[in-house]
Amino acid sequence: MTVPCAGARIVRGESGALLAKASALEEDVLLMDADMVCGADHIFSAVLHARRAFERNSNSSKTLGMEVMLYASGERQISKAKRKMGLHPGTERVAVVLLSPEGDLGGVLRELGLERDDSLIGCDPGKGEAFGLGPRELEALGIAYVQELVLEKVAFVDLLKR
Repeated sequence: MTVPCAGARIVRGESGALLAKASALEEDVLLMDADMVCGADHIFSAVLHARRAFERNSNSSKTLGMEVMLYASGERQISKAKRKMGLHPGTERVAVVLLSPEGDLGGVLRELGLERDDSLIGCDPGKGEAFGLGPRELEALGIAYVQELVLEKVAFVDLLKR
């Protein structure tokens, strides 16, 4: 399974209009704050866990997109997940995720008026700190393991939901 995803820049204050455009598309699209995404594997893992939750009837939300955001955030509560991963008025970098593997990511980006920049969804220590990784975690394992620590938090959501 693949998860088509990309990073893109938007004008500060345009996140509401972008969300409205995305909801009008035929494709099932999820938009998240790219400043909180630590690589394509982070997105892939969140989608995989969310799909499995729906298959097992252990989902916490009504939609796959919200369930993906829940896992991607590493949080148990939907409200915290939205605050952490959702778009807000100050958002300038977005992660665009197609929830159907056979979707046309290029077409969606064109319809949304976005230019692809996958460097925006890469992982770095600043994102790890923003994600909630503490200095002790980062110090103990080193900067090279930021993505692994984030993926661990994604997987940990299953335990938090119980």
